[in-house]
Amino acid sequence: MSRSRPPPSSTLAPFLVLPENRFAFEAVASIGEGKPRPIFLYGPSGVGKSHLARHAARVFLRREPAARVQHLTAGEFAAEFSEASSSRSIPLFQSATRDFELFILEDLQILDRRPETQEQLLALCNDLTAAGRQIIWTSRHSPGDLGGVLRKLVSRFRAGVLAQIKLPGRESRARLLHHFAELQGVPLPPAAAQLLATGLAVSPRELWAVLTQVEALARQQNRVPDSDLVRKFLRHDVAPPRLRLDDICRAVARQFGMSPAQLRSRKQSRGVVVPRQFAMLLARRLSGKSLEQIGNFFGGRDHSTVIHACRRLERLLPQAADLQLNLSQIEAALGPRE
Repeated sequence: MSRSRPPPSSTLAPFLVLPENRFAFEAVASIGEGKPRPIFLYGPSGVGKSHLARHAARVFLRREPAARVQHLTAGEFAAEFSEASSSRSIPLFQSATRDFELFILEDLQILDRRPETQEQLLALCNDLTAAGRQIIWTSRHSPGDLGGVLRKLVSRFRAGVLAQIKLPGRESRARLLHHFAELQGVPLPPAAAQLLATGLAVSPRELWAVLTQVEALARQQNRVPDSDLVRKFLRHDVAPPRLRLDDICRAVARQFGMSPAQLRSRKQSRGVVVPRQFAMLLARRLSGKSLEQIGNFFGGRDHSTVIHACRRLERLLPQAADLQLNLSQIEAALGPRE
């Protein structure tokens, strides 16, 4: 297990503190100071748990520049354990997972009814706690709602700070839209922002995607994303344009913590193959481009490579909750396609 992914400052957008996430933000603000306390962040998909976890890693590294940080999804942890079990290298796996000052594990709900993986995670949690290491967990569900998880593991989750992040209310959605518009350089008038905030009771990630869609419509029509355009968008009187391959590539790269250039390269390194398959599948579904155009965009590959990548990922998706989660998160970031 070799992934260590503290986010580079150039790719991490500022975290907007709102009433719905203030307690969670304050919980990670003191990370690296005093005695480590496990932090359990939970809330619906898209509310900012991953963003806050990456912010926590940044805070920790500012205070401990030489610290080693491990940042994984539960799906990645389970896959690494499965591979170690198959290759009979579990002791090496166990050693590698304990060599960090900060351990972040996301999407714990994926481990539902995986007792062997949960036993490994319980042992890891005990060892990290005994060594005085900092742990951050994220989940869509509170510890008490993780019905398919070992009770001893649930007790470890409850042993620290439990911080819920809720879906934003209307005023918070308006603030988020102004925040996102500034980050994206979108000239969104206040009245248009209020219309979107009132008409869409959705997560921050979905608001980001909606703003991207509205801006694309405005650009297509050579106009400002004003209230009139927003009303038409909310009524579905106008449809978003086809996604560009660049848009899909950036969204997939952001999801997997890599650069668009890596996805477009000819390299077949282990960490790039699956993200590139996601990019090809979404490009085939959403861009309207031919298989040849998609293959050329992603490293000059031929159409048969694109077909193989799409079919392989489509075969894996029904049996892999972590892959399904990644796909849904990328699709949400790209916005609704109606």
